[in-house]
Amino acid sequence: MVAIGIDLGTTYSCVYAADRTGRIELVRTPDDRELTPSVVHFSGSKVSVGFDAKEMMGEDPDNVVVGIKRSMGKDHRQEFGGVAYTPEAISGMILRRLAEDAALVLGVGISEIQAVITVPAYFGVAEKEATFAAARIAGLNCLELLAEPAAAAYAYDAADPAAGSSLVFDLGGGTFDVAVVAATLSGPPRIWAVDGESALGGLDWDQRMVELLWNKIEAVVEDVDDCRYDDEFVAVVGAEAERLKRELSVRESASGRFRFGKARFGITVTKGEFEAVCRDLVLQCHASVERVRRAAASLGAPPVARILMVGGSTRLPMIRDELNRMFDVPILIGDPDKVVAQGAARLAGRLAGSSAVHALSGGDRINLVLPRSIGLLIHSSAHPWREQPYVRHILKANTPLPVTKAATAVSTIFDNQDKVRIRLYEQAGAVESEDPADNRIIFDCEVSGLEKAPAGTEIKVLISVAVDGRLSVEMTDGRNRPLSMEAFMEGTLDEGEIVEQRQAVAGLMLST
Repeated sequence: MVAIGIDLGTTYSCVYAADRTGRIELVRTPDDRELTPSVVHFSGSKVSVGFDAKEMMGEDPDNVVVGIKRSMGKDHRQEFGGVAYTPEAISGMILRRLAEDAALVLGVGISEIQAVITVPAYFGVAEKEATFAAARIAGLNCLELLAEPAAAAYAYDAADPAAGSSLVFDLGGGTFDVAVVAATLSGPPRIWAVDGESALGGLDWDQRMVELLWNKIEAVVEDVDDCRYDDEFVAVVGAEAERLKRELSVRESASGRFRFGKARFGITVTKGEFEAVCRDLVLQCHASVERVRRAAASLGAPPVARILMVGGSTRLPMIRDELNRMFDVPILIGDPDKVVAQGAARLAGRLAGSSAVHALSGGDRINLVLPRSIGLLIHSSAHPWREQPYVRHILKANTPLPVTKAATAVSTIFDNQDKVRIRLYEQAGAVESEDPADNRIIFDCEVSGLEKAPAGTEIKVLISVAVDGRLSVEMTDGRNRPLSMEAFMEGTLDEGEIVEQRQAVAGLMLST
């Protein structure tokens, strides 16, 4: 068996392998590239993933999928060739491409690969379940889902008590995580608190650059509407936006050349102009960092001693400048595009039983936390009575994982009630709220077979959350006897849908 770590990114993905000596090594693609664009292109019964798919963004944009990671855990099906594909299926195609390339380079079959796949720490239950389903659709043996800040902490040796407390700042192509990680002399290394945004990353900076370019194009092109409706020119603007963004990371200004019909013109963007239109994005990062710093401090975490930069978007000078204003500590940035995959490979080696366990500082696992509060929807039937239902949070954000059968009790409302509906909600906003509108339903269940009894009969809800954030729920009566339940998880595929999507993907020819 071969152990690998996969950083399944919004814009780019990366794979590392753990060998038998305990070393980790980058798995380059068969065409000798370090990263694979997380882009999928559909063409009839064929599908391409990676650079070939990215090159089709200008020629065939309607059949190209970019940034699917942002749709995980949502009912966002996209139809190509008369077949509707879920986000899990499209992510499964990316995972399949990564696994096939790794198998080819490592000289093994896909069935011999065991993988740890990284997910944003701020992903909720539905997003994590969707990622696990994507691995199943890809036919990949997923050992565990690993929070990206924990993976980075492994790669930076943040589990070493001598390292002090670290703020992991992970800004990728489409998601943003921030976490406080620290080892203590009296206990194992742990993540103390997490925060972030599931839809914030380099794609948003690209979009701001696109908007800035269009404003400048309007000033020099007479019939700008003709440009906006030309798919090829729109694709050129998008590609130039990404290039100019990267160039402004090392220069004070950057220029692009454009052609539309007979018109040829140049556009120059300064670093100051770009930073001005992106200021609100930086402030979103700032707010998350402040929240996580306060949360970690309230839980007793040591003060932040260093900042670990993760994700390609941390190359933006405006990000480092903001962190320098907030903290007077060293900021470490190594190879932000690969550090998450490196940490995942270290853990994969350990879980697969190879001697890569020695690559983990002290052999210790980093204890993770629940990113969002989880609670029950409550309808009042007694004092204190409330007119509207509310969410009673049972498991608070930043609760250490795993959680095993955390118990809470509810009761029936009517005499001789033989069934009851139980719904679990997950915190959707930046802060916990009892208002159902500020939460997202994640688990919906009908419990049946209740014995005839007066109103107020107790039902116990037992909630478990695994170390990788996956949820399971059990129900018992007041005498701890299991109750029958019919349940489904919102935003995730059921078993039949997973099989259906796997068959749909299997029917496609994955071009090499």
